[in-house]
Amino acid sequence: MIPKNFKTLGLKDMHPMQVSALTELIGITLNLASLTEDSDIVEDTEHFCDELIKLFGGQGVQVTIEIDL
Repeated sequence: MIPKNFKTLGLKDMHPMQVSALTELIGITLNLASLTEDSDIVEDTEHFCDELIKLFGGQGVQVTIEIDL
């Protein structure tokens, strides 16, 4: 959990290339976690990515896995 008075550089203060690189890394990380097909790994990865985005002032991350039948 992030403390309320924690000062950090926010996504809105970052250069667009920095934001793009961060979100790309998170996307790749979540994609790799989903390839494991292990729900514990996916949940842990989602949690850490969510906290990272919130740390930079974002809304967070939510993962939804769709299963093709």
